Amino acid sequence: MINAFRAEWVPLFRPRFLLGTLGAVLGCSVLGTMLTFLSVGHNDFDGDPVTAAALSHPSGMVQGAQAVSILLGVVALSVVAASLAGDHSHGTLRNQLVAQPHRARLLGGKLVALALFVVLVVAVAVVVSVALSFGLAPVAGVSTSAWLSASGIAALGAGFLNLCIGSLGYAAVGVLAAILLRGPAAAIAVSLAYALPVEMLISRIYRPARDWLPVQLMQEVATGGTTFTMPYADALLRGVLYAAAMLLVALVFFRRRDMTS
Repeated sequence: MINAFRAEWVPLFRPRFLLGTLGAVLGCSVLGTMLTFLSVGHNDFDGDPVTAAALSHPSGMVQGAQAVSILLGVVALSVVAASLAGDHSHGTLRNQLVAQPHRARLLGGKLVALALFVVLVVAVAVVVSVALSFGLAPVAGVSTSAWLSASGIAALGAGFLNLCIGSLGYAAVGVLAAILLRGPAAAIAVSLAYALPVEMLISRIYRPARDWLPVQLMQEVATGGTTFTMPYADALLRGVLYAAAMLLVALVFFRRRDMTS
C-alpha cells in the first residue's frame, strides 16, 4: 500500500497535470473572492443581501473560498476521475497489479494519495482566497479585526475542514465513476452531469430531495451548513455514509472485475 501511495504521486506531479490543476484552483479562488467582496451592497445568487458587516464577522475571510466550493469540488472530482480512469486507458493498471497483486491495497494506496492531493489543492485555494480577502477588505469597507481574533482563526480552520470534506465527497463520486466506466472522458462527463445538472434540477423541482442527494449534502457540508435548513451534523453524517458506500462499491468492482487493459 505504501508503494502504491508513493507511485501515485508521480503522475500527480507531472508539470502539465499539476499546473493545470493549480491554475483551475487559483482561478476559482480568485474569482470567488473577488465576486464576494465586489457584491457588498448587492444581493447574492439566492437574493440575500451581501453586507460589509456580515463579511466583518470572524468567518468572513473564508467566505470567498466557500463561494466557489462547487467549483473546488468539481476540480477534485475531475482530478480523481482522470487519475484513476487514466490507469485503465493508458494500460498502466495491469503493470501496477503485477507489482502489487493485492487489489485492495493498491486501490487503498491510490485513494490515500489522491485524498491528500485534494486536501493540498483546497489548502492552496484557501490561502490564496484569504490573502486576497485581506487586500480587498478595505476597498469594500470590511473590517478585518475579527478575522485575526481567536474566533476568526477557529472559523478559518472550520471553514478549511468543511471545504476539504466537501471536496473529498465530490472526489468519491469521481472514484466510483472512474472504476465503473474506466475511461477519463466518460468518467468525468458522467459524474459531472450527475453532480451538477441532474441533482440541481431535482432539488429545484422537489426541494426536500436536497436532504438526501449526495452531492447536495457535500455542498451543505462545504459551506458549513449555511445553505439548507437541515442541521449540519445530519448533512455530514449522510454525506459520509454516501461517500463510504460509493467507495465500497468501487472497491468491490475493482477487486472482482477482470483487468483487460
